[in-house]
Amino acid sequence: MVRVQKSMNATNELNGRSVLQHSEDIVCRRVGGESILVPIRQNVGNLDYVYTLSEVAADVWALLDGRTLDAVIDAICESYDVDRATAAADVTALVTDLAEAALVSQVDSDK
Repeated sequence: MVRVQKSMNATNELNGRSVLQHSEDIVCRRVGGESILVPIRQNVGNLDYVYTLSEVAADVWALLDGRTLDAVIDAICESYDVDRATAAADVTALVTDLAEAALVSQVDSDK
């Protein structure tokens, strides 16, 4: 299991029933066919920490809208020619990276 920050002082384990949301201070913009995440600090984009997403990562980002992690993985399997085990590993790794960068946070985990 992977631990994901739920709030400043609490963590939860990431599992298939986990629900993640975008951090409030992150803006996603499409620029020239790429999706770019920009942290906003004090109403200004922090260009020292810009994150560029691949096409699949951008699709995962868009799916982090209140769905469970399992639902996100299922949607990726439906959109791409990938087996569930590979999709689960890749999506979990991406979500873990996003959480470690404080770009997403876990809002619910029905253990």
